[in-house]
Amino acid sequence: MGLLDRRIAIITGAGQGLGRAIAKEFSGEGAIVVLLEKNPHTLRKVADEIINTGMECQTYQLDITDYGRYQDVVSDIVGKYQRIDVLVNNAAVVPAYESILSDSLEDWQRVLRTNLEAVYIGSKLVAEHMVKQKSGRIISIASVQGVASSGEIGSYNAAKGGIIALTKSMAVELGQYGILVNAVGPGYMWTEMSVIDGVDETKTPEFLEWYVKKNRIPLGVKGY
Repeated sequence: MGLLDRRIAIITGAGQGLGRAIAKEFSGEGAIVVLLEKNPHTLRKVADEIINTGMECQTYQLDITDYGRYQDVVSDIVGKYQRIDVLVNNAAVVPAYESILSDSLEDWQRVLRTNLEAVYIGSKLVAEHMVKQKSGRIISIASVQGVASSGEIGSYNAAKGGIIALTKSMAVELGQYGILVNAVGPGYMWTEMSVIDGVDETKTPEFLEWYVKKNRIPLGVKGY
């Protein structure tokens, strides 16, 4: 018996990095994972990895900032399984490293739409069904950057801080219906998003100084 046998678990940004790891872990614990991802190639790759283990999964290619499309996907999932047990709000984008003096409103809005607004959208869409079930779990991936910023990625930090505040609010609002709402604030880990403009930021002098030499990563190694 797995911890999540036959639970219906939606994971956004499931095509790579942390989303892929979450999807495979959930599947390994018996969940029927529903993969939401914008990139069709990485979506298919992760789905094949799960199916090849003999487990069940569903895939939806979509941009989670498209409210109408997201709504249709959630309705389709409920139509197939009559329930949604878990939503993992994982999908995110990383902006260019620029200060408030040099960044743009367009980049700010793009990051906030994906990293915060889509968390609100997804949570709102599944909460309706979880209330009817009197049970559910909403888990959002925040970041240590939401509470202790290294600077120069204000939109990302604001979004992750917003996730923490939104999570606290939803936990109070939805607890009466048997719905648990939590945020996870990972430390640094290497994913495809670590490579910005062709540069692996985990190998830069700034990273080594801030995260390793200053003990931001106590063991001095990157998580995977």
